[in-house]
Order: sequence, then structure tokens, then C-alpha cells
Amino acid sequence: MSAELRRFFVTTLAAVLSIGIQTTVADEGRNLPRIGLAVPVSAVADVPYNTALRQGLREHGYVDGENIILIARYANGDPMKYPEIIQELIALDVDILFGEAAALKAATTTIPIVSATMDDPVKTGLVSSLARPGGNVTGLSAQAFDIWPKHLELARELLPNLKHLCVLLHMDQYAIGAGPEESTYEEDFESLARSVGVKVSAFPASSFEDLEAALTNIRKRCSEALIVRTSPLMLQYRDTVLDAVTHQLPVISDGKFSAEAGTLLSYSADYRDMFRRSAEYMAKILNGAKPGDLPIQQPRKFKVTVNLKIASELGVAIPESIMVRADDIVQ
Repeated sequence: MSAELRRFFVTTLAAVLSIGIQTTVADEGRNLPRIGLAVPVSAVADVPYNTALRQGLREHGYVDGENIILIARYANGDPMKYPEIIQELIALDVDILFGEAAALKAATTTIPIVSATMDDPVKTGLVSSLARPGGNVTGLSAQAFDIWPKHLELARELLPNLKHLCVLLHMDQYAIGAGPEESTYEEDFESLARSVGVKVSAFPASSFEDLEAALTNIRKRCSEALIVRTSPLMLQYRDTVLDAVTHQLPVISDGKFSAEAGTLLSYSADYRDMFRRSAEYMAKILNGAKPGDLPIQQPRKFKVTVNLKIASELGVAIPESIMVRADDIVQ
């Protein structure tokens, strides 16, 4: 094992242990503000984003165990478990809930909710407007659905003769952070693709068993390109997806399922930056602000990442038009 890999494992283990330690001391911090972290994935998968959140809190003068208490609960990629962990946090009398806004708002209309990854909170009915959300929800919009056309653009730049594009996604309307409107976005995406001569085949999954079946079908039916839509399920089983398809065909993904991990290309908002920025909302609420008065912000950074190692393995030449826009290049 290389020294770099050892450092990664040591850092990850330390972060996970730290999360666990802070959770166990929660009952000792009754006099401190309590922030409940409803995490849709596992503690290990959450490390980069939990680390970014803690960094943001430190920037605003808040340190876990000193002047606030962070209490984390994990759904481990299971959308059916997510409402359960939310109820656990509510029962612990937390002052702020942090996680997937739709599921949190379904559970409470009184506890302030901060989310770093809302899609279109106005269209989905979470808030009345971005400028004045109203109610108990605020945070950042990841504009995840808005990048679907960008993924199509990247796929066509990469493969100018593209005729068949596959999409792996979580289509359960009760998926964490998703709603019935997601089917509309998929239909709009398919219509857009058809307008440029590209057929789209969608492969939905709402459980690990569904995911395995979808990956088997993708390997049989897809030969040109695949887009992966990140969800807690996909992120939780990221290695399963990567092992199954990234060495067979070009895969385009968003930031949480990025080219750093093994897809060919990724494009999305900088999620780590958004988790860090969400701490500003927590700080303002802890200082008396109402979430409904805090405008919802949009991403400041969108990142294109190119994995040249995977490109070489697949024998795919990355066009110069993509390379000049790349923020990160994996060799």
C-alpha cells in the first residue's frame, strides 16, 4: 500500500471516528445548540461533505463539542430509512436540521431546515421564492436538473456521432430529495435529446437489487455512452457502479459521482463548496435569523473534471473543446 493511500485511509478513519464520538457526547451538550445531520448515505461516504461543513462552521466561529453539538444519523443509502433517522433527530430536540430538504420539511414545519443540495425549491414547492423562502426551509440550490442539458452537450462533444445515450437514475418518486417532478425533467431531457437525433434509454433503480439489475442491462444494451444521475443510492454503491460500467463505456456524471472517482467526465456544482457555505445559514439561524428570511443561494462554482486515465483505457480522445474547460484533470 502506498504512503498516499495509507494517509487517505487514516484520514477517513479519523473523520468517521470523530463523527461517532461527537454523536455519543450529544447528550452531554444539552446547554449547547444542537444541529441534527440527517445523512442519506453512510458515514464513510459522507466524509468529504461532513468535513466541508465542519470547515464552514469553524469559519463562522462554531466548533463541534465546544459551542455547538453536531448529531449525525445515517440512512446508508436506503430511502426507506431516511424518515426514521429524521424522527430520531427531531426526538433529540435539535435546533436545526440539515439534510435533504423535501424529506425534512415533510417531517417538520417548525424546526429550521438548512439544505446544501436542493434542486429547484420553487418548482417543487419547498419555498415560495428564492429571495424570500418563507416557512422553515433555506440553504442552497444545486441546480442539479439544470445541468442535464449540459451532460447531453458533453456527450455529443465527446462522441459527435452519438445516437444512443443511456441514463442510470433513481426514479422512485419518494427518493430522498426527489419528487414526482423528476419524471418531468427526464421527459424534457429525452425530448431535448431526440431533437438532436439521440435516443435515450433510462434505467431506473430504487434499491440495491434494482441497481444490480440495471447495471446488468446497461452492460448488455449500452455501447456508446452512459450518464449517471447521482442519488444517495448511487453514491452509497458508487464502487459497484464504477466497477460495472466505467471500464466498458464512457460515463458522464455529476460532482458527487465524479471523474475523480472513476467516471470519464463529470460536470456539476462544487458540492463540497456548497456544504461549506451552508454553515453560514446555520450561523445566522443560531444568531436569531429566521430561515424564511434567508435567501436561497445558487452555486458559485461549476466544475468540469476529465479522467485521462479512463479515457486512455477506453481509447477515447478527449476533444480540445472539453480540455480547455476542464477545472481538474485526473492523470
